[in-house]
Amino acid sequence: MKVDGTGNGPPRSTVGPTVDLLMDLASRFYLKGQTQIEIARSTGLDPSSVSRYLRRARDEGIVHVQIQRPRSLHEDLARELAAAFGLKRAVVVAEDIEGDTYAGVARAAADYVNSQLANGMRLGVSWGRMLSAAIHAMPSGSGTELDISLLHGGVGSTGAGLQGHELARYLASLHPGSSVQYLHAPVLVDSPDIKDAMVRDGSIKAALDTVTGIEIALVGIGTLDESAPLIRYGHITLRDRSALLAAGAVGDMATRFFTREGAPVHVLDDRLLAIEWEQLQRVPVVVAMASGLHKRDAILGALRTGCVDVLVTDEGTAHEVLAAGSPGRTD
Repeated sequence: MKVDGTGNGPPRSTVGPTVDLLMDLASRFYLKGQTQIEIARSTGLDPSSVSRYLRRARDEGIVHVQIQRPRSLHEDLARELAAAFGLKRAVVVAEDIEGDTYAGVARAAADYVNSQLANGMRLGVSWGRMLSAAIHAMPSGSGTELDISLLHGGVGSTGAGLQGHELARYLASLHPGSSVQYLHAPVLVDSPDIKDAMVRDGSIKAALDTVTGIEIALVGIGTLDESAPLIRYGHITLRDRSALLAAGAVGDMATRFFTREGAPVHVLDDRLLAIEWEQLQRVPVVVAMASGLHKRDAILGALRTGCVDVLVTDEGTAHEVLAAGSPGRTD
């Protein structure tokens, strides 16, 4: 019998647990809620080894432990907002001086959308900063075989990470078996003749037709500020912006523009490649998400269009929208 050189018997094995074993033990403990005793019994390991291997899984970065302040929702304000504007639901994130309100709204939107997904569901996706943050906050695997359509064009090299085709691709990657109906076209073309020619193209027409029958649409609420992605990244020219402002436009959903009173603004309609107003109104659930006092008028106008079914926003913005929408208020 070999000894370890000290006269104390055979040497200890230098072979440690495999990565697969560490992942299995970590999944049992952290995801399935099994106790260390239960894990030991089912794997044939002794409890001390289970404890040691779980600690090793943390040390080697297989397990990441994150402590996060719980997000608080303002339920009473949400009910008031929903009642005032005839919404199916509002989700209002309470203000937290120690937290990031914008990120909180994105996570709340991600949680809500995730709770609504079902296998085989047909989704429509717009684009923008808040929508991007929400989609990237979603967990994987809450639904399979989703059929995802783009609500408008907008292919370009600018605004990386915000564009619809990127968001749709990422959303599909979270849900096994999902597919994306891409719309390979700009959101706005130079003339009505160009639009007419493009919508006669088979692939573009097919992509536009897929928005009919979607069950849930995910949209941000944009403004016409110069910093807004539509303006900043050149999808809408400054001349077109001026025409929209002259017509009373205060914002957009899926690049359909509206006034503070919720009336559609049609000045660019004959050049837009996007879901039609009538199609947006027929979507069973339109989830709109926006945060920030600078979006007050845009959110108010969006709610007054009658297209929004669910709004996700923050407490301060919700108060401002309610105040601005009260009878007799015109500022």
